Amino acid sequence: MEQKTVSEKLAEFIYSLTYKDIPEEVRELAKFRLMDAISCAIAGRDLPHSKIAVRLAKNSKGNSTLIGYQERVALLDAILANAVMIHSIVQDDILSGLVHPGSTVVSTALGVGEEKGASGEEVLTATVLGYELVGRIMKGTGRFSVSSFRPSPILTTFGGTAAAGKLMKLNQEQLANAIGYAASLTPGTPNEVWWSGTMEAMFQAGMSARVGVLSAILAEAGATASPQALEGKDGFFRCWGGSTENMDKALEALGQDFVVSRMRIKAFPVCGANQWPIQIAEPLAKYGLRVKDIKKIVQRVGPGTTKYAGLDFAGPFRSQFQALMSMQFCTAAAVLGKPVTSATFFAEHFDDPEVEELAKKVELVEEEGRSLPSFEIHTADGKVYATAEETPDRARYIPTRENMVNKFRTLCTDFFGREKTDEVIELIMEVDRMDDIRVFMNRMNRIGG
Repeated sequence: MEQKTVSEKLAEFIYSLTYKDIPEEVRELAKFRLMDAISCAIAGRDLPHSKIAVRLAKNSKGNSTLIGYQERVALLDAILANAVMIHSIVQDDILSGLVHPGSTVVSTALGVGEEKGASGEEVLTATVLGYELVGRIMKGTGRFSVSSFRPSPILTTFGGTAAAGKLMKLNQEQLANAIGYAASLTPGTPNEVWWSGTMEAMFQAGMSARVGVLSAILAEAGATASPQALEGKDGFFRCWGGSTENMDKALEALGQDFVVSRMRIKAFPVCGANQWPIQIAEPLAKYGLRVKDIKKIVQRVGPGTTKYAGLDFAGPFRSQFQALMSMQFCTAAAVLGKPVTSATFFAEHFDDPEVEELAKKVELVEEEGRSLPSFEIHTADGKVYATAEETPDRARYIPTRENMVNKFRTLCTDFFGREKTDEVIELIMEVDRMDDIRVFMNRMNRIGG
């Protein structure tokens, strides 16, 4: 009897997993993933790229919900627009400091769940499975062999496929084919966007979600895909990782170690690489130094830290994306005491003249053996202010109930109002009691209306 391929084993897992199989603590974490995604979508719904996605979606007709809007549109258009809104402030959840599953997985789970009239339990199960596929394909691939490709949209396509396939009730053979199409159709997205500061990265999230759903639709219709699509000699793992040496990691502790348990949230609406630097640099704002007082800022980082696209960029800044990616901008903003927890600051004040002037004075220095950044401010009158060598507060990035509720309130109160914000939080935490996710979507949007 032939041994099952990685795709077939993952398909068997997707097909077999039920809500009862998911530990209680993982179920709660899945609810937090919905809460996180919805809060980011609400916070970014009025940004230019979100408005474009919503405007295009409104040209279609259907029964699918746009988060925060009353209009109903076609399924694939709703999924694209919702994914764009979730990713819009770049504060959606993060896996291994690199990949953002929520924008694709949650938009797909809610969209397809609504289309199928799935229960809250079924949507949460599909959400857990979506995160599973993202994390497991990521482990099976290992480090991407070409750094010019952006890993997140390439990997999250699998999450959309798993969530859609589960809710569409595909059989094991169809699910394996759907994974094969996710491997074959997943977009190869270049990282150049971060240098130019343009909008492609936002729409990549939406396209990955759509391709994920289309992969499931094709499989449901009878389209076949290579069983070796992942581990074949010319398959996905070799294509993106350069080898198949990590492929067994895609199946390690399957059904025991859930990927959703390893998710982290962002304290700041910036690139994951700038989370700790901002947190560590923030205390320097207490000195009240202005740009004219500062000769230079030395930011010491670990080896290779500055290599990711968009990080080592000192301006000029022409968009929120250049600002939130730039290590120099984020450091300068933190030292000057700017509101670095505010997505509005990065969206509307990316051209802050003080920050731009100080960003030019930030020197990035890579040091062997360093894992956490440190900062030295050298002033014009010869003084040096330095950060203490201490561990940042990692608790801020762990999706506890307290952290998730606080983040939701921070991002959504302006839209819903204080009382209604807490009403939506309660609604999310009780989603598994609902027989039809459409009830949840209708109530959430009615509260927002």
